[in-house]
Amino acid sequence: MRSADGAVLISAGAMRLALSQDQIRISPRIGDTPRYLHLPDDAVFETNDNKRVDQLSRSIRKGRGGRMLHYLEHHLGLILVAVVVTIAASALTFVHGVPWTARLVAQALPAAVAEQLGETTLMSLDETWLAPSELPESRLQELRQSFLPYLAPVSDTPLKVVFRASDTIGANALALPDGTVIFTDDLVSLAEHDDELIAILTHEIGHVAHRHGLQGMVQSSLTFWLFVMMTGDLSAFSDTTVAVPAVLMSLSYSREMERQADAYALQTMKSRGLDPAHFANILARLSESHGAEISDTEKSHWDQLGDLLSSHPATRERIEQIRQQNITAD
Repeated sequence: MRSADGAVLISAGAMRLALSQDQIRISPRIGDTPRYLHLPDDAVFETNDNKRVDQLSRSIRKGRGGRMLHYLEHHLGLILVAVVVTIAASALTFVHGVPWTARLVAQALPAAVAEQLGETTLMSLDETWLAPSELPESRLQELRQSFLPYLAPVSDTPLKVVFRASDTIGANALALPDGTVIFTDDLVSLAEHDDELIAILTHEIGHVAHRHGLQGMVQSSLTFWLFVMMTGDLSAFSDTTVAVPAVLMSLSYSREMERQADAYALQTMKSRGLDPAHFANILARLSESHGAEISDTEKSHWDQLGDLLSSHPATRERIEQIRQQNITAD
């Protein structure tokens, strides 16, 4: 195989071919894998003599892209630069790009989407985890009256509070995308003062104001598809080496949303003249009811791992932030 007088001469055993340069298409070089010369009539000439093919490619001025790719593959400095740039770009995408994009998409989604998601979610929860409230009607009326001043629409989203019993989720509250805030009977029983429940309510309203329900849905979808695109295989997402980072990233996003909702609650409580200590007290009691312990001692590595795997910031961290905000306000 060689080039002479504008023609390419190829020999293989007893076969001899003389072809013009325009009749040959040379495959790009990928490492030291075999090369292919695509000939007329769909014929293919395969060879491991990459050096000779490179010489041929240079002589007929074809395959410059392949030669450049081969050069890049064997240049250690450029490979290291590409690795650093790829890691940095990926980190920026997940840490800043995904949340930013999700916020834009969540804000752009019409109210009808939030309404449908909220109704569907509540219906599903009522069929699985939730049951009608068992609290006395008089107690429910008291709470509705206490909550009423805080239920003005936020971000053009109307607010309403519903009460449910649940042995599955215990003492808890959650906000749905359509502005529905669910309180469980166990949470109401856990509170020692109605202002503690108001603190929880303002926290959940913070989620509605920031459209966290929609944002979380968009972020989960974006995180999923980015990992799929990076691995190039949808089935690979079932591999724990791929799924675990995606889950941790989603939990990280959720923790940031909780911090935003905490900040919203504190601002609302201060504007209404409520003591933020009520928020810290109910958080501590909630944590204990779910089996966690609040301690001022240094956390072990296992405790730190638990914080990483939690969708909420560490309760100790949240309480400390609330107390610091209270001191600053004083």
